[in-house]
Amino acid sequence: MDKNQKDYIEELRQKVGGRWDSIFRARENAWKTKGEIEQLLVKGEDKFTSGDTNIVVFGSLGRNEWTSGSDLDWTFLVDGQADPQHLTMSLEIKRRLKEAGYKGPGRTGTFGNMAFSHDIIHQIGGTGDTNENMTRRVLLLLESGAIGKTELGAHERVTRQVLKRYLEEEARLLTDDGKRYKVPRFLLNDIVRFWRTMAVDFASKQREQGGQKWGLRNAKLRMSRKLIFATGLLTCFSCHGLAISRDGKPFPDDTDDYDPLLIQLLDYVSLTPLDILARELVSRNVANETSKQIFEAYEEFLCMLDDKGIREKLEKEVTPENCSKNEVFQRVRKVSKIFQEGLVKLFYSDRLIELTKKYAIF
Repeated sequence: MDKNQKDYIEELRQKVGGRWDSIFRARENAWKTKGEIEQLLVKGEDKFTSGDTNIVVFGSLGRNEWTSGSDLDWTFLVDGQADPQHLTMSLEIKRRLKEAGYKGPGRTGTFGNMAFSHDIIHQIGGTGDTNENMTRRVLLLLESGAIGKTELGAHERVTRQVLKRYLEEEARLLTDDGKRYKVPRFLLNDIVRFWRTMAVDFASKQREQGGQKWGLRNAKLRMSRKLIFATGLLTCFSCHGLAISRDGKPFPDDTDDYDPLLIQLLDYVSLTPLDILARELVSRNVANETSKQIFEAYEEFLCMLDDKGIREKLEKEVTPENCSKNEVFQRVRKVSKIFQEGLVKLFYSDRLIELTKKYAIF
């Protein structure tokens, strides 16, 4: 969520009577950090943010969940003609961020470098869709933001084209009577695929990295990774039953015009995962007890990540062998169980259970 967007989290907080200091502090820190990075990379020069390029942030900064130990996941997104200077600019971005003291991305190579729009938009599925490409594409939709964002810049333009690609591949997006939209299955299936891939890759990284940071990665899989999956589902489900109309007039029954659906999806992906979750909890009039359960669990998760001592223990001390006896990790397990139970209550509530059974399971 940008500062000028509606504050869905505050609306939910007032509705249920919560506090959530860690959530709001992480959001304020994210806004501040984005401003600092913009000053570092954008102000006074425009070479990193031309009409064809944007610096795009992901991860905790993209989600507005910036804590004291957060990594900075970023990509230099290029949507235009290839230029040898793009590599030079990407390396300069990396150098400036490192000199400014930001902790760089992980070792996988998914972030901290260039990414080109062609593969992100066109390589969906098939042998050309690598894990790195799928990760960039899905996270572009679910947890990203542009630094020095300009209207219809590379970030916004590529996001729009990715969504259009998902919608154009659908055999039929309309209900039988041609009056409403269905859930976009192609997009939903890719979000499900991404979630399952993250879960499988967790085991792969454990083997490749010799168990390093196992506790922290496990905590994130249980909480922040699960959050983006859940809100990805909610984004797709929000399209169900959307009326097909323009200026109040229905489209012809044989229309394939999906502009209202595209606008709906763009509206959702412009929000952070927590904003989407809060929006859905309010709009669907979910029980206050369930809303508080979900957000208080996530509040404690962010509080733990912002505690240097706890984070270091998760990174350096917790292993698969000792996790059952580690006090810090048992706290993670407890809060993640509460979070999971809250999400189950949400997705198996009266207004979502049929969509969950029809689209999320089979």
